Amino acid sequence: MNLTGGWHWHWRAWRSQERWAPASAQIADWLMAQSMPRQRLVLIGASAGWMLPTPWLAQFSEIHAWDIDPLAAPLFRWRHGQHLKRHGTSLHLHTGDGLAQLTDSVRAMPDAFFWFDNVLGQLRFVQEPLDAVNRRLRQLQQQMKPVAWGSVHDRMSGPSLTDLPLPTAQKSLAGLAMETREGQDWLQRIGAISPWLDHLTEQVLPPGTPVQYTAWPFKPGYAHWLEMGWCPASA
Repeated sequence: MNLTGGWHWHWRAWRSQERWAPASAQIADWLMAQSMPRQRLVLIGASAGWMLPTPWLAQFSEIHAWDIDPLAAPLFRWRHGQHLKRHGTSLHLHTGDGLAQLTDSVRAMPDAFFWFDNVLGQLRFVQEPLDAVNRRLRQLQQQMKPVAWGSVHDRMSGPSLTDLPLPTAQKSLAGLAMETREGQDWLQRIGAISPWLDHLTEQVLPPGTPVQYTAWPFKPGYAHWLEMGWCPASA
């Protein structure tokens, strides 16, 4: 069973909207405060856009959203379509592997902003050796240089205390290792209980990129460390 797609995932996401609302609000506040290009948006791993703010999406004149889940497109349209239509945003929903299409998409849409929507942290679960996944994630920076791009992704996840309030978002710089004092302090604020799973995304964004950390209380007693950041085109 694919826990990031299919009816199981969408049913969980729909049922969890109240639980996820504070984390979604932190993501929305961060996205709305950024000055990335807002003409054309390419979403990779969009799912139904459960944690994407509709007002942010509506700032783009054109959106191309990719997801391998055949349920993602109709549910994305159900959640965001009417609002986007009222704001004149042209919505193009694609069922397929947006990562496999990435080179062609970058070449075809050099003016677009590319956003990886909580998909890169899931690559460690594909049927590849972990060192191959690490190389694939590290190569992403080079692949994306011609365009502006960003990502929200899992850094780590695992069991957590259930009686802690959601911590406020934390600003940092990309490349922070879990073993540092700052990393350990952040995990304490989330209420992390060892062991936690490393999603291999420490080096996704170029070192020094401004990022935000958000705690995501995924379910009772289980939380995720989300990292989000973006880079301008550099080639």
